[in-house]
Amino acid sequence: MKNLLSIISERMKSPVSIAAIVAQVVTILIMLKVIDLQLGDQINQVAAALLQLGVLLGVLNNPTDKDNF
Repeated sequence: MKNLLSIISERMKSPVSIAAIVAQVVTILIMLKVIDLQLGDQINQVAAALLQLGVLLGVLNNPTDKDNF
């Protein structure tokens, strides 16, 4: 268990990984209409798509290296 927590804390050093997690949570909240941007469905979908691009960058990132992408 301690080893697992050590691995997770090591991977959270990357700001790109943290941004990807936040973007995914915000996307889920927009799609569930918990967050309503008051701009219409098409704008909400565009915002969600842009956030998903951020998530994709976070997935492609090496989270164990906080200095390099």
